[in-house]
Amino acid sequence: MELIDNLFVADNVTNLETVIYSLRRDIPVLRLYCIVYFADRNRLEILSSRELFTPRYKGRQGVIAGIAMGRAEAVDMLLFMAQEAAANGRNAGDPSQLIL
Repeated sequence: MELIDNLFVADNVTNLETVIYSLRRDIPVLRLYCIVYFADRNRLEILSSRELFTPRYKGRQGVIAGIAMGRAEAVDMLLFMAQEAAANGRNAGDPSQLIL
């Protein structure tokens, strides 16, 4: 799974290098949630890293746009992404605009 260049990272993510290393090698990280953009459906999904590396998602082309430790923090990160998009004049209702 690919990661965007300007990855959104929640404050509660510690040891970022290890987390990124694990994500690039499809290794689940306990309590890690990813905000993933799927271009084929133009949709963002919040998935645990364990779920992300299951056969269901393995073949899909997705881009990890944000990471957080815990689902609630991932939801907060998604809201932050929408606020940033709106503040920069992008359409916050279009998922592809949130990851720019």
